[in-house]
Amino acid sequence: MFEMSYDEAKNRITVKVQSITVEEVETYIQEYTKVLNQVKPGFTGLTDLSEGKLFTQDVAMALAPLGELSVQKGLTKWAYYTGSVISKMQMKRMFGDIVVSFEKLDEAEAFLNS
Repeated sequence: MFEMSYDEAKNRITVKVQSITVEEVETYIQEYTKVLNQVKPGFTGLTDLSEGKLFTQDVAMALAPLGELSVQKGLTKWAYYTGSVISKMQMKRMFGDIVVSFEKLDEAEAFLNS
């Protein structure tokens, strides 16, 4: 289960992830690609993983290319927040230096707004 939105005023994609199953991966990729077509170069992204479950290996592999696709569309910063150390490690493996992790929403937003 996930929610995704685009704030045109902030030029920011916001995603809240509770889980993404193998069955949901294609829907997520389609929705994300659709949102990417709305952004302007220099956009930022924010993912709320605070209630999220870890991705299975299949899901992680399917989602990993979205990081590079985002960079190609003009991503400048992407932050996510989670209290889970394991989740932080998984995001780092999937997206490398493209994403920065935070433990709280206000910290992530401050980073994106700077």
